Amino acid sequence: MSFGGPFLIAPLTSMLGIRAGMTVSVHHAPEGFLEALAPLPEGVALLHDSKTGLDVQVLFASKKTELVEKLGPLTRGMAVTGAIWVCFPTNAEAPQAPSEDFVRLAALEMGLTDTKKLMLDPAWTALKLQWKPSRLRPDLPSVRA
Repeated sequence: MSFGGPFLIAPLTSMLGIRAGMTVSVHHAPEGFLEALAPLPEGVALLHDSKTGLDVQVLFASKKTELVEKLGPLTRGMAVTGAIWVCFPTNAEAPQAPSEDFVRLAALEMGLTDTKKLMLDPAWTALKLQWKPSRLRPDLPSVRA
């Protein structure tokens, strides 16, 4: 499996929003993914797990049940401005494989919304999840001169 290649227009770390000094966690990565992240930006801490403060988390989920089980704990570990990339099989026809819509609905249940979509390679697609804004932007005042 070849992550990146012609599918990405920038380095994988850049596309995932991994910048210098961030804390990053990767869960259930397929073979070759961690190698594709190298070299990491300066000062990036690649942690297996953390209770809080993770800037970027990447979860590979090939089953709906796996996604539902892992998403809750991952949201508790997010930094306020953090993100979770949920990676799911691109063309999975198996009924237990999560679809893009399933990932979105699971995210909404956790108070997250998707902000970006990325095709990692022919087999994996990813959605970037972040905290949903608590309230809408106020309307502009209707002032007339």
